[in-house]
Amino acid sequence: MARHSALAQAERLEPLLTTNPLHGATLERIVTHLHDEYGWEELARRVPVKCFQNEPSVGSSLKFLRKTPWAREQVEAEYVKLARREDANPLIDALKRGQALDFTGVSQTKLHAALGWMLRHVEQNAQNLQLYFLPTLAHIQDVNFWPDAEPLPLLNLAIDRSALGAGDYEPGVVAELLRRGADANDPRFWPPLLHTVDVEGQAYQSKTRAPRTDLFDLLLAHGADPALEDSRGNTARSMAEAYGLRAVINKLNTLPAVSGS
Repeated sequence: MARHSALAQAERLEPLLTTNPLHGATLERIVTHLHDEYGWEELARRVPVKCFQNEPSVGSSLKFLRKTPWAREQVEAEYVKLARREDANPLIDALKRGQALDFTGVSQTKLHAALGWMLRHVEQNAQNLQLYFLPTLAHIQDVNFWPDAEPLPLLNLAIDRSALGAGDYEPGVVAELLRRGADANDPRFWPPLLHTVDVEGQAYQSKTRAPRTDLFDLLLAHGADPALEDSRGNTARSMAEAYGLRAVINKLNTLPAVSGS
């Protein structure tokens, strides 16, 4: 059964459902949830303690926080703020409880926030696609809308979160975003094709899993320009070469527009 079924999801997030978000929440769960939501860089900005600033990991953070009460208090306070903000969104609240999603009267801003939260905290597998991701996407009117509160456009976030960890993943959220009109060459954050190569390259470099090309293929099929550069002049090819992603380089070699680059 999928690791993040509705029941497992509710059990994993149960400490967030009480009046006091800290009730029953272990320090490990607090740090992990904050990291999943913000990433280390943003978490270090919000809670400027050294365990988040210098070579951070969940394990090293736990060791530091357990023997540094004042730092632990800051981390717990940030967790409480996040939990209360999450609970104000009816879709996120339902997800935490493992309940069916009710989209009646939910604003577009909250829909985007809920989908972003899912991408950060819920595994992209076939079961969760059908239960959570695709129904939410079906109610979003503009998949290119980028709310001020969100760190990434939806397409970049889906790419960023599609391949975490050593397990398998589904490209369904990226595919659905593209089908619904997401810009495969959106320059606002990072060109999606370059973002995909970077995600695959990091997975290869860290040996968390073998690199894949299905997201790369999806983006190309929806008009992604392999010659597009980021602000530093990087292209999909230059990044693939830097990471040693031969499968990506071979695919680029079959494209006449870039075969001579």
